[in-house]
Amino acid sequence: MAKLKSFDPFVCDEPAVQISAATSSILKQRIKSAEEGRLVSVQDARKRIQQWLSKSSTTKTR
Repeated sequence: MAKLKSFDPFVCDEPAVQISAATSSILKQRIKSAEEGRLVSVQDARKRIQQWLSKSSTTKTR
């Protein structure tokens, strides 16, 4: 039988991922927003999206 490889959950064998400057800038903005506390919970986000969708569907004129 083959010998099992030891597994360390804190060590990654994958190569490093390269990101573009634009992606890096967006990530920095998101981290800054999180640090400033400008976030909403998943439940609040879902409620807001439902409200936005219902408002947009009732304001359309045909």
